[in-house]
Amino acid sequence: MSNYHYLDLTLELPKGLKREIPAVFFKKHVMQALNALFGEVGASTTVDLLKYESIPHRAVLRVPSVYYVKLRSSLTLAGDYEGIPCAYRIHKSSTYLLNLLGDSRNYNHE
Repeated sequence: MSNYHYLDLTLELPKGLKREIPAVFFKKHVMQALNALFGEVGASTTVDLLKYESIPHRAVLRVPSVYYVKLRSSLTLAGDYEGIPCAYRIHKSSTYLLNLLGDSRNYNHE
């Protein structure tokens, strides 16, 4: 079993709102969500931003497996980004980074 959990996720803002969010602000928002729900203990969690696209606000995060549930619940309850309603959509989650790349549902068996 891996010591880490990987999440492929998107921060969704209201439709029609095209706002570029730099990587540092994205990670800050993730850490604020942890702090809001779990206080300083949550904010001390190591969260690594492995990949990020600023316009679709899509990221790949790595977190120690023992903190995965805390991170996931914090992201679920995060409701606004700088006063703008938002929600995190988690596309995939796995204990192995390579599993985020493949999707057997979309594989064409020719």
